[in-house]
Amino acid sequence: MKLLRAPGAVWGLALVLWQLGPAARAMDPITMGIALAGTASALTGLISLPRLYCYFAECCLERPPPQVGRDLKDNLGKKVFGQHLVSEVIVKAVTGFLANPNPKKPLALSLHGWTGTGKNFVSKIVAESLYDEGLKSRYVHQFVSTLHFPHQQNISHYKDQLQTWIRGNVSACGRSIFIFDEMDKMHAGLIDSIKPFLEYYEEIDGISYRKAIFIFLSNAGAERITEVALDYWKRGKK
Repeated sequence: MKLLRAPGAVWGLALVLWQLGPAARAMDPITMGIALAGTASALTGLISLPRLYCYFAECCLERPPPQVGRDLKDNLGKKVFGQHLVSEVIVKAVTGFLANPNPKKPLALSLHGWTGTGKNFVSKIVAESLYDEGLKSRYVHQFVSTLHFPHQQNISHYKDQLQTWIRGNVSACGRSIFIFDEMDKMHAGLIDSIKPFLEYYEEIDGISYRKAIFIFLSNAGAERITEVALDYWKRGKK
């Protein structure tokens, strides 16, 4: 894990030096040193304010639940078609979870269906409703079973890696989002490594996971889901 410097800090200091111009050359070294120290202190003080810092770098700041709910509902309504049940359930689950200041466990969403039905797209919209960077956010973590956990013989190593990754990132941001794609292709036993993080524990080794969001995507049950959807469509139901 590495800390990011505020991008505006060095730029701001350079701008002050440029503005000093000829006056800077007229100053003796001691006076110049005091001026620069004062400028640096002022900039450090301003950038230490969380809200101001977050204009320059992404922060783990929670958006108001009503705003998240509006954005989520609006984006799902405009961009996702034929999935009204998904939209209703997702909006209700996410906004209800965010509105609770002290949830008893993390939010876990499991989306099922054939490839191309919008599972990844919906998870992307959820991520974007919380963070402007969406899937590119440092607080959103996406895993694809066949890409990140391809070898059965390495499952013990994968378990350790996965637990360490989740632990480290939730330590940095309690509102982290973890997306697991191709759950139906994940090696047996690997999912057990994250099960403790989904339970009703206040803390595990001094870390609370209760504000994190876990999204699981799978093709499992897709055939049955398609049959039910087709039957409802034939009968003119939603």
